Amino acid sequence: MKGVLKASKFIQLPEDFKTKLLKSKVVIPVNDTFIPYFGNRDEIVLLYGSYGSGKSKFVAQDLIEKCRKDEYFKCFYLRKIFEEVRKSFFDDLCTEIEERGLQDEFSYSRRDNSSMIITHRNGNKFVPAGASDSKNLKSIKDASHIVCEEFDQFTNKDFGFLFSRLRTEKAQTQFYGMFNTEPLVEGHWIRETFFNSKQESHLKPLKIFGTYLDNYFINKEDYEAKLRLIANGREHVFQAIAMGEFGISSNDNPFFYTYKPEHSTLNDYPIDSTKPVEISFDFNINPCTAVISQKISNIIHVFDIILENQNSYAGLSSLEAVCKTINDKYFVTGKIKPYLVRVTGDSSGRSGSADRQSSRTFYYTIQNGLKLNEGQICVRKSNLTHVFSGKMCNNAMGKNLIRFWNVNVLTMDIGRAFADRDGGLDEAKKKYGLHCVDAFRYLIDLYYSYVGNSFLTDPTRILNNIQ
Repeated sequence: MKGVLKASKFIQLPEDFKTKLLKSKVVIPVNDTFIPYFGNRDEIVLLYGSYGSGKSKFVAQDLIEKCRKDEYFKCFYLRKIFEEVRKSFFDDLCTEIEERGLQDEFSYSRRDNSSMIITHRNGNKFVPAGASDSKNLKSIKDASHIVCEEFDQFTNKDFGFLFSRLRTEKAQTQFYGMFNTEPLVEGHWIRETFFNSKQESHLKPLKIFGTYLDNYFINKEDYEAKLRLIANGREHVFQAIAMGEFGISSNDNPFFYTYKPEHSTLNDYPIDSTKPVEISFDFNINPCTAVISQKISNIIHVFDIILENQNSYAGLSSLEAVCKTINDKYFVTGKIKPYLVRVTGDSSGRSGSADRQSSRTFYYTIQNGLKLNEGQICVRKSNLTHVFSGKMCNNAMGKNLIRFWNVNVLTMDIGRAFADRDGGLDEAKKKYGLHCVDAFRYLIDLYYSYVGNSFLTDPTRILNNIQ
């Protein structure tokens, strides 16, 4: 196609020449695997595969060109929850426009309170929407294109309604669905509808598969290292998130039975540096884990998972490495103020040796590494049982009091955690590790049990605090 350049060739060009090509408004560097589909007019287009495959970038490139050149173009772009659109596909569209120097053709604003409507000088436009309630969906009128990012979070009913909105006669309509394959366990409606059912022959979607190995706009070695860290030694997890394999099996007896995908977003959390932050630790050599969160207006926002081991930093233990990462990422940058931090975690860290110092506990190492005072360490004398801890978590999630922000490694394990015969997590921990889940459970205990500088022990009082 005229103007489309293979990304594999583009990245080899000198930087100044690459800039000139981009600013020409004519040349579009597209990942090689997607080039055959650039400019497609298929009724349903499904882009799927692994994390980091460049799906969103390709769709942004493809649709921006259609917006520029089609006689009629009105694209509604969605996430399940409307608020999540701003830092996802809206950002992708704006970035693509800016990288190619097309700002003089499009009008839009990146302000936090902007409408997120992007209008071309020819009158064509992109309009944001959400599918969390019927009012948002009913606002979709005269659409030529509909894009669903994180399509796996939408329901079959959502898809049916959205697809029915593509009825304008002003253009050849298209539906785009983008999703990672890892969450699609057996029985997921997308698998049943598009990949192994009789309906597929009727709908005939264009299926475009890709993995991070197809994306020339990232450092593949660095990205693979990140994916392996997320997989935490579990090859089946790595194959799903890196190689685009479908989810292996559904969880028939979930430990966290009130967790829903709608509780999660891939967006980054806007930390309020004026408010307290809580950090929960689980102690293992490989990896040592910290879960970081902030509670605003009764909602717990879990926004980062730190995973480090003894090889992360020369001369530092796993726990020291976690502390260094927290310090460098949040304290030095001013995103989190150390004096507003509370620390909790596994009660076993109160005793025994930590790392190389036999006379120092794990919490001494944390206190020293993060420059905290003793009053900021809030740890039970003994951990709650798995059963009661799970009851607390499920109670909070069932009341929509917890949000997960771009913490896939945690939500992945929450989805896999299953209850054993006694209602505990021992069997699931043997199979999956679930170190992030443990740190998460300690965190929820801190929020709802720690009152007046001590932990409650009465189960009824604890559960009454969850609101």
